[in-house]
Amino acid sequence: MISGAEVPLNSTKPIQHKIVVNHPGEKESLTIILNQNVDENGLPTEYYMDVQSVICLEQVCKVIPVRIFWNNLGEYQRYKLENGATLEKYEDAIFDPEDYPKLHSILANIASPFKDVYIDEILTVVDDESDAISGATALELDEEDTVPGAALTCYTLWHWANGEIVQKIKEITGKSVSEQQLKVFLGDENQAYFNIALGDLERRKNYKTPFINRITERVLEEKSLLKSTFDYLEKSPSSIYFSATKEVFVKGETAHKLAAIRSLKSISYKTDNSYLDILSNEFSKLKTYQEVSFMLDLMQSKNPNSKKVVENVFPLLKADFIKARRGYWFLKNQNLSAEQNEILNSFKRSNKSLL
Repeated sequence: MISGAEVPLNSTKPIQHKIVVNHPGEKESLTIILNQNVDENGLPTEYYMDVQSVICLEQVCKVIPVRIFWNNLGEYQRYKLENGATLEKYEDAIFDPEDYPKLHSILANIASPFKDVYIDEILTVVDDESDAISGATALELDEEDTVPGAALTCYTLWHWANGEIVQKIKEITGKSVSEQQLKVFLGDENQAYFNIALGDLERRKNYKTPFINRITERVLEEKSLLKSTFDYLEKSPSSIYFSATKEVFVKGETAHKLAAIRSLKSISYKTDNSYLDILSNEFSKLKTYQEVSFMLDLMQSKNPNSKKVVENVFPLLKADFIKARRGYWFLKNQNLSAEQNEILNSFKRSNKSLL
């Protein structure tokens, strides 16, 4: 164990979590201990874990323990070594003083090229004549992306710092806090907290009105949260789902309306025709062709031949032509009255060459 564990003043020892993770350099899943520090209110403040500095398949590497630290969002913060310990490069060379801060920068770079490579591309090449490990690797890296001579160490530690552990930490953070703190998370300007809250509210099967109201308010302000919001709403009871989806659709911008329609098209809940009839009142407020087309697809698949929908679609024939044409082809497949058929035929005669 590395000395110098950092724990909060009000805590005697960290909370330990036994978790299973995969590291791309290992053939099998590993069971590890993740340590969690919390403040006086029980809110997670920091996580740390001890790992080996390098995955060494040739059994010729110097392996030392490295302690990696994350914040409660699973974002890498720093690493720490035992007092007097040094990291090693190939051929017994040790890290230079400037290599240590460089390794920190590499681990902090979530867009590192190590993200998308395989360990076979990192492993040094065995020299058949000397049976030694040469400095050559199967992967060429820019100098700023690795510590020269220590690509395997960088690869090993980068995947510990930025791999599956990140999501595990987010899940533990969500499980560790109270409902009141989850409500705070929903309003935090950092969207990562919003998504942590959604994930654990879903795990708790918590779809209480105060949470639903805060979630819909937030997603109406930030459309980048639409996917995670609908992932959550689609697990909620049907009455809550339909109410919240309607609010997002009616009050939202184009992105919100499209997301709501996509969800309504795919949801397994039975959608009442009366509900869709009410939504069709919004046809006159749809601004883009994509909104109109998506909405018509929804009505065709889940509420065909609705008199209310037909009534609300007819005004589209007087909209800009691309929307009018889309409305025309929708109406062609509906049950129309004699008067409505005459209006549709008149539109056809006027625009025959364009249809």
